[in-house]
Amino acid sequence: MRNAWKLDRMQGAILVPFSIAALISLVTGIRHAIEYHCHDLQWMGVRLVGQGIDPWQEELARFPHHYDHFVTPNYLHSLYLLLFPFGLLSFESAEIVWTAATVILSIICVLMLQSLFHLSRFHTLLALCLLWMSSPFRVTLEVGQMSFFELFFLTGAFLAASTALGGLSFGVSLAKYSFSPAAVMLFLFRGRLRFLLYAAAVPLVGLVGVWLLVKTPFLKLALEPLAVSASPTAVSPGFADLMTLLEQTLKSHVSHARQLAYAIGLFGSAAYALLLSRFRLSRSAEFTLISIASLFFVKHLVYDYIFLVVLLCFALTQESRKIKGILLGGVLTFWFLLPLLDRSSLHDTNTYLAINCCLLALLLIFTTYLVTKATGAPSPVPSTETLTTAS
Repeated sequence: MRNAWKLDRMQGAILVPFSIAALISLVTGIRHAIEYHCHDLQWMGVRLVGQGIDPWQEELARFPHHYDHFVTPNYLHSLYLLLFPFGLLSFESAEIVWTAATVILSIICVLMLQSLFHLSRFHTLLALCLLWMSSPFRVTLEVGQMSFFELFFLTGAFLAASTALGGLSFGVSLAKYSFSPAAVMLFLFRGRLRFLLYAAAVPLVGLVGVWLLVKTPFLKLALEPLAVSASPTAVSPGFADLMTLLEQTLKSHVSHARQLAYAIGLFGSAAYALLLSRFRLSRSAEFTLISIASLFFVKHLVYDYIFLVVLLCFALTQESRKIKGILLGGVLTFWFLLPLLDRSSLHDTNTYLAINCCLLALLLIFTTYLVTKATGAPSPVPSTETLTTAS
């Protein structure tokens, strides 16, 4: 009893400075969101859809109408229906509501991860504090990005108790499809076709709904988000991913460097998913590996690295202090150290990308080895228990 009391006192003492730092970081992020006007918020895209105007055509035509607060609509159609209420607000009101919703979602996501990883109250609060202190969290608030929206629904896909609910949650997460390749391929290799059918229903309904509003030919409208994402100016170079490194390295030597980089990234995602499908994994371990793999194989900017909170929660469950230290060190490197490095300070963007990409690759390899070693020998056919718990 006395030891438990001492432990509680010690944990409380640890949380005090972390909580203060987290609140300071939170206030800074909110202030930057107001100052820089959440410039990635899809408010105008949602508003245009509500007015019967195709926002993807606006992007592909290189902004002929110069709408205020218009940003590249590189998301699937379902997002613009889900966010429809934001289009009814003024931009100033929408950015305040979105910033508040992002903070609330960050808390909910950590609570969902607590349930998935069976974390203690102390570890849950510590994870939330470290998340709020991180650079990706502040950037997410500042630019009004969709990262916590994506984390919420992707976590729901792995946490849901039923195939239908999990599939629908995964379907909503497909709106930000940069996290989809590895997860879709893994579910496909596991034979979870019903799960994927539920997931596919969400973007299909979104496509039909937007088609009824904007009157663009159906097939053309279906392909427009992909056409937007494939354009050279649609997405800035990533932070530590293989796609960006290959594109930046090959663009001066190969005429179709972007397409080649995308193809290799997608192939790598599929190959990694095939590897994972041979092992019986818990939902938490599977989600951890999919999160890191998605960051590594597909282009992601710094704000998406809030997904490393999944690895953070996984690390906090490890009994070995050495393993826990390595994993925590990896997360904190991407959250606190690497964002401080200026690309220009290395005088070579490719060097900066290569360093980040190699560090993320090492983190992925180490975590994969750790998880697969713990599960034992690979199995060519997933067990029924695995398919059920992964729902």
